[in-house]
Amino acid sequence: MAEPWTLRLALAYPASLAVPCAGLVVLAISSQSTAAAGPGLAAVLVVAGLAAWTLIEYVLHRWMLHGIEPFQRWHLAHHRHAGVTIRVPVLFSVLLVLTVAGLPALISGGSAYAAPLSAGMLLGNLLQEAVHHRLHDTRPAGRWLEARRRLHGFHHFCDERRGYGTVTDLWDRVFGTLPPPHR
Repeated sequence: MAEPWTLRLALAYPASLAVPCAGLVVLAISSQSTAAAGPGLAAVLVVAGLAAWTLIEYVLHRWMLHGIEPFQRWHLAHHRHAGVTIRVPVLFSVLLVLTVAGLPALISGGSAYAAPLSAGMLLGNLLQEAVHHRLHDTRPAGRWLEARRRLHGFHHFCDERRGYGTVTDLWDRVFGTLPPPHR
Protein backbone atom coordinates (compact mmCIF):
# COMPACT_ATOMS: atom_id res chain seq x y z
CA MET A 1 0.00 0.00 0.00
CA ALA A 2 1.45 3.36 -1.04
CA GLU A 3 1.89 6.03 1.58
CA PRO A 4 -0.59 8.90 1.34
CA TRP A 5 0.78 12.20 0.06
CA THR A 6 0.22 13.68 3.52
CA LEU A 7 3.07 11.53 4.83
CA ARG A 8 5.26 11.69 1.73
CA LEU A 9 5.26 15.50 1.89
CA ALA A 10 7.85 15.74 4.65
CA LEU A 11 10.80 17.96 5.46
CA ALA A 12 14.21 16.70 6.53
CA TYR A 13 16.14 18.39 9.32
CA PRO A 14 16.89 21.34 9.44
CA ALA A 15 14.08 22.31 7.03
CA SER A 16 11.69 20.54 9.43
CA LEU A 17 12.27 23.40 11.86
CA ALA A 18 10.59 25.86 9.48
CA VAL A 19 7.01 25.22 10.60
CA PRO A 20 7.64 25.58 14.37
CA CYS A 21 9.80 28.65 13.66
CA ALA A 22 6.98 30.14 11.62
CA GLY A 23 4.66 29.49 14.55
CA LEU A 24 7.02 31.40 16.85
CA VAL A 25 7.16 34.31 14.41
CA VAL A 26 3.36 34.45 14.18
CA LEU A 27 3.13 34.39 17.99
CA ALA A 28 5.68 37.18 18.29
CA ILE A 29 3.97 39.36 15.68
CA SER A 30 0.42 38.81 16.85
CA SER A 31 0.94 38.84 20.58
CA GLN A 32 0.69 42.35 21.92
CA SER A 33 -0.81 40.88 25.08
CA THR A 34 2.45 39.21 26.11
CA ALA A 35 3.74 42.57 27.37
CA ALA A 36 0.73 42.71 29.69
CA ALA A 37 2.00 39.61 31.49
CA GLY A 38 5.26 41.37 32.34
CA PRO A 39 8.74 40.11 31.47
CA GLY A 40 9.20 38.03 34.64
CA LEU A 41 5.91 36.19 34.35
CA ALA A 42 6.38 35.79 30.60
CA ALA A 43 9.79 34.15 31.21
CA VAL A 44 8.25 31.79 33.80
CA LEU A 45 5.51 30.90 31.32
CA VAL A 46 8.05 30.19 28.56
CA VAL A 47 9.91 27.82 30.92
CA ALA A 48 6.56 26.23 31.89
CA GLY A 49 5.83 25.77 28.18
CA LEU A 50 9.22 24.10 27.69
CA ALA A 51 8.43 21.74 30.58
CA ALA A 52 4.95 21.08 29.19
CA TRP A 53 6.50 20.23 25.83
CA THR A 54 8.43 17.35 27.39
CA LEU A 55 5.13 15.76 28.43
CA ILE A 56 3.55 16.49 25.04
CA GLU A 57 6.55 14.89 23.31
CA TYR A 58 6.27 11.79 25.50
CA VAL A 59 2.50 11.45 24.89
CA LEU A 60 2.83 11.97 21.13
CA HIS A 61 5.72 9.53 20.84
CA ARG A 62 4.26 6.82 23.06
CA TRP A 63 0.61 6.83 22.07
CA MET A 64 0.46 8.50 18.66
CA LEU A 65 3.67 7.48 16.90
CA HIS A 66 3.53 3.99 18.41
CA GLY A 67 -0.21 3.48 18.23
CA ILE A 68 -2.17 5.52 15.68
CA GLU A 69 -2.08 4.99 11.94
CA PRO A 70 -0.78 6.39 9.66
CA PHE A 71 1.77 7.84 12.09
CA GLN A 72 2.68 4.43 13.51
CA ARG A 73 3.65 3.14 10.05
CA TRP A 74 5.71 6.26 9.34
CA HIS A 75 7.45 5.98 12.71
CA LEU A 76 8.11 2.27 12.28
CA ALA A 77 9.98 3.12 9.07
CA HIS A 78 12.10 5.50 11.15
CA HIS A 79 12.88 2.66 13.58
CA ARG A 80 13.81 0.28 10.77
CA HIS A 81 16.07 2.84 9.08
CA ALA A 82 17.43 4.81 12.03
CA GLY A 83 20.42 6.02 10.02
CA VAL A 84 18.29 7.69 7.35
CA THR A 85 17.74 11.42 7.76
CA ILE A 86 14.66 12.07 9.89
CA ARG A 87 11.75 13.56 7.97
CA VAL A 88 8.77 15.25 9.61
CA PRO A 89 5.50 15.21 7.64
CA VAL A 90 4.42 18.80 6.98
CA LEU A 91 0.79 18.04 7.85
CA PHE A 92 1.85 16.61 11.24
CA SER A 93 4.04 19.64 11.92
CA VAL A 94 1.37 22.17 10.89
CA LEU A 95 -1.32 20.48 13.00
CA LEU A 96 1.06 20.30 15.96
CA VAL A 97 2.01 23.98 15.71
CA LEU A 98 -1.61 25.07 15.31
CA THR A 99 -2.58 23.05 18.37
CA VAL A 100 0.34 24.21 20.50
CA ALA A 101 -0.14 27.84 19.49
CA GLY A 102 -3.93 27.85 19.51
CA LEU A 103 -5.05 25.65 22.38
CA PRO A 104 -3.65 27.79 25.22
CA ALA A 105 -5.26 30.87 23.67
CA LEU A 106 -8.61 29.08 23.35
CA ILE A 107 -8.49 27.66 26.87
CA SER A 108 -7.47 30.96 28.44
CA GLY A 109 -9.76 33.15 26.34
CA GLY A 110 -6.76 34.81 24.72
CA SER A 111 -5.15 35.96 27.96
CA ALA A 112 -1.65 37.40 28.22
CA TYR A 113 -0.44 34.03 29.49
CA ALA A 114 -1.22 32.04 26.35
CA ALA A 115 1.45 33.37 23.96
CA PRO A 116 4.51 32.89 26.21
CA LEU A 117 3.27 29.43 27.22
CA SER A 118 2.80 28.51 23.55
CA ALA A 119 6.19 30.00 22.69
CA GLY A 120 7.82 27.78 25.33
CA MET A 121 6.13 24.70 23.89
CA LEU A 122 7.26 25.63 20.37
CA LEU A 123 10.81 26.19 21.63
CA GLY A 124 10.58 22.75 23.23
CA ASN A 125 9.50 21.31 19.88
CA LEU A 126 12.51 22.93 18.19
CA LEU A 127 14.85 21.65 20.90
CA GLN A 128 13.40 18.14 20.67
CA GLU A 129 13.82 18.02 16.88
CA ALA A 130 17.40 19.27 17.09
CA VAL A 131 18.29 16.80 19.88
CA HIS A 132 16.56 13.92 18.08
CA HIS A 133 18.51 14.70 14.93
CA ARG A 134 21.75 14.76 16.92
CA LEU A 135 20.92 11.43 18.61
CA HIS A 136 21.00 9.79 15.18
CA ASP A 137 24.30 11.45 14.29
CA THR A 138 27.34 9.28 14.95
CA ARG A 139 29.72 12.11 15.85
CA PRO A 140 30.93 12.14 19.46
CA ALA A 141 28.89 14.24 21.84
CA GLY A 142 29.04 15.46 25.41
CA ARG A 143 28.03 13.41 28.45
CA TRP A 144 24.39 14.56 28.51
CA LEU A 145 23.84 13.86 24.83
CA GLU A 146 25.62 10.49 25.02
CA ALA A 147 23.33 9.48 27.90
CA ARG A 148 20.31 10.53 25.83
CA ARG A 149 21.74 8.62 22.85
CA ARG A 150 22.05 5.40 24.89
CA LEU A 151 18.41 5.63 26.03
CA HIS A 152 17.23 6.44 22.52
CA GLY A 153 19.27 3.57 21.11
CA PHE A 154 17.64 1.22 23.60
CA HIS A 155 14.24 2.44 22.38
CA HIS A 156 15.22 1.88 18.74
CA PHE A 157 17.10 -1.38 18.95
CA CYS A 158 16.14 -3.24 22.15
CA ASP A 159 12.60 -2.42 23.26
CA GLU A 160 10.41 0.18 21.54
CA ARG A 161 8.03 0.07 24.52
CA ARG A 162 10.60 1.93 26.63
CA GLY A 163 12.53 5.18 26.37
CA TYR A 164 10.05 7.51 24.67
CA GLY A 165 11.59 10.77 25.89
CA THR A 166 14.13 12.53 23.74
CA VAL A 167 15.09 15.62 25.71
CA THR A 168 14.42 14.15 29.16
CA ASP A 169 13.68 10.80 30.73
CA LEU A 170 11.42 12.36 33.39
CA TRP A 171 8.17 11.06 31.89
CA ASP A 172 9.68 7.63 31.27
CA ARG A 173 10.41 7.56 35.01
CA VAL A 174 6.90 8.78 35.89
CA PHE A 175 5.13 6.29 33.59
CA GLY A 176 7.45 3.34 34.23
CA THR A 177 8.91 3.14 30.71
CA LEU A 178 12.52 3.96 31.57
CA PRO A 179 14.98 1.46 30.08
CA PRO A 180 17.02 -0.55 32.59
CA PRO A 181 20.26 1.09 33.81
CA HIS A 182 23.16 0.96 31.36
CA ARG A 183 25.69 -1.65 32.34
